[in-house]
Amino acid sequence: MAPAFTLPSTTGAPVALADLLAAGPAVVVFVTDDCPTCELALRRLAAADAAVTVVCEAPPAAASRLSARTGFRGRMLSEPAPYDTSRAYGLEAVPTTVAIAPDGEMTETVVGWDAAALSAIVGLDLGSEPPARKPGCAAKSTYDPAQLAADADTGGDDPEAMFELGWTDGLPTVAPTPERVAAMLAGRDPSVSLGPVPPGMGEATLERVAACAVLAGCRPEHFAVVEAAARAMLVPGFNLHGQAVTTQPAGQIAVVNGPARAAAGLNAGMGALGPGTRANATIGRALRLVVALTGEGMPGRLDRSTLGQAGKVGTCIAEDEERSPWPPLHVERGLAAGTSAVTLVAGDAPLSISEHRSRTPQELAAALGWGAATLWSPNWWPIGAATLFVICPEHADTLAAGGWSKADVRRAIWEAVQRPAGELRHGEFTNRVGAAADEELVPKWDSPDDILLVVAGGEAGRFSAVFGPCVGMDWSPVTQEVRCDT
Repeated sequence: MAPAFTLPSTTGAPVALADLLAAGPAVVVFVTDDCPTCELALRRLAAADAAVTVVCEAPPAAASRLSARTGFRGRMLSEPAPYDTSRAYGLEAVPTTVAIAPDGEMTETVVGWDAAALSAIVGLDLGSEPPARKPGCAAKSTYDPAQLAADADTGGDDPEAMFELGWTDGLPTVAPTPERVAAMLAGRDPSVSLGPVPPGMGEATLERVAACAVLAGCRPEHFAVVEAAARAMLVPGFNLHGQAVTTQPAGQIAVVNGPARAAAGLNAGMGALGPGTRANATIGRALRLVVALTGEGMPGRLDRSTLGQAGKVGTCIAEDEERSPWPPLHVERGLAAGTSAVTLVAGDAPLSISEHRSRTPQELAAALGWGAATLWSPNWWPIGAATLFVICPEHADTLAAGGWSKADVRRAIWEAVQRPAGELRHGEFTNRVGAAADEELVPKWDSPDDILLVVAGGEAGRFSAVFGPCVGMDWSPVTQEVRCDT
């Protein structure tokens, strides 16, 4: 009789032998994750779409990698050390295939790869490609304890494994072990759902979001911001679906305000848009991994961006509220000054604007605006989308020295950057330009309200930046409170 077992599945709840036999006869194939003959068998079984259950002598992550390498999409169970199930079945070599009748009787066993014998067991033609027969490898249940201990020390955290599984954006990732995910959640209910993630509509449970945060390299103190940003990203009015599948290079930009900035260790100063700060780099990356892995928005698949851009790896910045002469972004958007919040904006890569000689607010506002005049397309006026400017401290001082508010800056940029319609009727232009008289002035933005301003950057250097907008997606910025007490 077949020994009973209950083993974890790589794709769902644990599976017992009784569960398999409840549906009729079962075929169980025992394999290991580092055996060439096992890989041969799984590839051939996968190609024939054979209805078998595989028991892999390896932890779940390694078993998942084996499925990915071989294209096996059937039920894969994991049997980590000390391999009691393998011992109960008396395994000496893998692959070993066991046919089990509904009453639990083992009716046939095949050791190694034998195309004819296995074809008979599964009731399918597994092909005639050589080799027709091939011996397997020693089952791990036959290893000595010292060898098993060595395997356990090195088997669960290989960065290359994440590439094999497709759990990466192209950069190395951190293995989302149960312990790391639990630490990231910090007591939150892992089953809570934030909703489906476009475009693939996978469900964003807190556990999956936490796993993406681990993969990205976040620390637990970053997760409150990640969670809030993920909630903001899934608000229907943000239109993540449109951003995720378009040929535009649109990504998601997270701007963090309030006490959460310090709690997470975010950089709002020198190099705020660049490398060097773990929180900035990993929080933005975690959001993109949620889109790529839960929403299937992976380049070349559902993400159809023609070129993409570096910011799509992830972009997260903090506003330097203490250095800014104006109310912070989240206060402008209706939240209290003492709260923490993240605002999600859809945008392209940032464009640096150098302006070292303007000495009046009017000159500087015009320079910043004309620096952004070619965004999206040189003749596409008005642009029809919100645009984020990051104003450096020296520029902010110049603008505020005239007593200007953020509203004044927005208005000045909007008024300065206008052109006669006749000069814009070249190549790609808007319906408004097409219908206007030649001398009619057309602004680059529909309204000053489309211009978003935050202050960040180092004290020295008159360099500000503007993110290219995401156009035609009918999206709106979304601000979400960060709950640091959850």
